[in-house]
Amino acid sequence: MQRAATLVMTLLTLAFVASGMKFALASRPDALLPEQFATLSGQADPDGLAEIYLRPQHPAMWIMLCILWVVLLGFALREAWPHKARPDLKLADLLLLIAALAAGTVWPWVAVGAPLVGFLLCVLMLLALIAAGRRTDSDGRLARDPTLGMFAGWATVLTFAAFASFLLDAMPIPVELATLAGAILSCSAAIAIQLRLPNNPTYTVTVMFALLATAATMIETNPPIAVIAVLSMAALTFLLVRVTT
Repeated sequence: MQRAATLVMTLLTLAFVASGMKFALASRPDALLPEQFATLSGQADPDGLAEIYLRPQHPAMWIMLCILWVVLLGFALREAWPHKARPDLKLADLLLLIAALAAGTVWPWVAVGAPLVGFLLCVLMLLALIAAGRRTDSDGRLARDPTLGMFAGWATVLTFAAFASFLLDAMPIPVELATLAGAILSCSAAIAIQLRLPNNPTYTVTVMFALLATAATMIETNPPIAVIAVLSMAALTFLLVRVTT
């Protein structure tokens, strides 16, 4: 059963990467969807702030996304290749990773037509990753694994960017206000999650790099968002110092 779950996890990792690449390179993701589903998006821009992570426009964001894909593929292939010195992950760990990868594979495409459902799928991805790192009856490998830290860090920033996107879609508020709300929640969540993953500083490093890439992306088009990202990154500096000393 564990080997079958490992195979499913590996296949879903490939699907996650393929889905992310397809979405990132598509000029109009909604045009790739069935017509009946794509019309649900109307004239709104359901990608919103999450678009800068899903369809990078700056080299820094591309670097982050490509590193994430490569790390996830390496992790999946390593787990799929049996080794006497490395026992298989527990079934519960694998099921949580499968849930996170499945949600991460489909949520951007769902969000094109249904932003709220897409946001909830993004939340599911993050919660599954946190649960995988917090399981007390596993061998603790995932809690220390940089792959989980990077995936969870990226999912944290993306989740609250998706929340800000949903706010913009649901209410007539300025983009700066939605970004500020998302940044405050993202920093608060990052602190809480990192304290529950004390042996995985890769998590905070990933969140900070994502915020840095956000600032680099928005510095010319929307300077207030870049400032919010820099301030959020500065707020997390003490957390990184705490978990690395």
